[in-house]
Amino acid sequence: MSNVMRRALGWGGIYLVLALLPVAAVVALSPAEGRGFGVELGTLLGLLALAVMALQALVSGRHRWFGEALGFDNLLQFHRRMGLFALLLVVAHPLVMLAARPAWLDYLDPRDDTLRALALIGLLLATLLLVVTSLWRQACGLSYERWRALHGLLAVAVVGGGFGHALMVGHVTRGLPGWLLVGLVGASLLLVAQSRLLRPWRLRRRPWQVVEASPARGDATTLVLAPVGEHRLAFAPGQFAWITLGDTPFRLQQHPFSIASSAARPERLAFTIKRLGDFTTTLPEVPAGTRAFVEGPYGAFLPDAGNPSGAVLIAGGIGVTPVMSILRTFADRGERLPLWLIYANPT
Repeated sequence: MSNVMRRALGWGGIYLVLALLPVAAVVALSPAEGRGFGVELGTLLGLLALAVMALQALVSGRHRWFGEALGFDNLLQFHRRMGLFALLLVVAHPLVMLAARPAWLDYLDPRDDTLRALALIGLLLATLLLVVTSLWRQACGLSYERWRALHGLLAVAVVGGGFGHALMVGHVTRGLPGWLLVGLVGASLLLVAQSRLLRPWRLRRRPWQVVEASPARGDATTLVLAPVGEHRLAFAPGQFAWITLGDTPFRLQQHPFSIASSAARPERLAFTIKRLGDFTTTLPEVPAGTRAFVEGPYGAFLPDAGNPSGAVLIAGGIGVTPVMSILRTFADRGERLPLWLIYANPT
């Protein structure tokens, strides 16, 4: 079994335990109150939905201690699929409970209790909107920046609203199950605050500036950054970073790109970026001196410099940028390992 598979199974087991822990605690500790199998099943589905939604902050937050071992592309795909799974749980929760107790449909009647009904309907619609805008962002006409803001607000609203709903129900949040939910939701909100607030606060002390934005082949732009001050970004060839252009790191405009420059020369960072979207089409016009902020490095696409057999590097199109960083770094360091590059383009 490969190291990646072992790490995936290990973290997957931890994820499964955290997601099922509140459910298991309710099953083990909450006394049966004669509500029937359908009601109990619907309750547990709701708890599982809340736990999965809370854990989404762990999967999507670019946490090195979690993401580096598994690969951020893999985590992104897992995040999307668990979002769909959470939506199914959120929909199944009321359907199962209403099938067991049709009279509870009155809870969704605004004429009976307007605030409660609107809160429950809003929670369901917010979850649906969260998933739909994530899967079909461009079809919804959302720019990346607007989607990022909407995604964050909806996620916090869904987790916070679901937690409030669980507290109002009462019988599933007594004792240990309640404290487990508090810990899970609280950790989720702390992770969101760490990634959206604490990281930008730290980045403001390490600004960069654009030195050059020059055209490159394949309808691409090479963006060269230099640090403002004595700080440097220590990275390994093959890694990537998130870039924010502007006077403050507290912006929604933040995008990931592979570093194309040599890790042996950290006083300059170069990113060769193909024009594929709203942000990337503006890069050729970025003036020199523009303030920038760099979060990273991330990624585990790293060559083994200690392997005397060398490596075969395979890339296509703009995917060659991390490979260029590897080649340039090995050249600057005087590495004598044999390297083969297989590179393909449509033309």
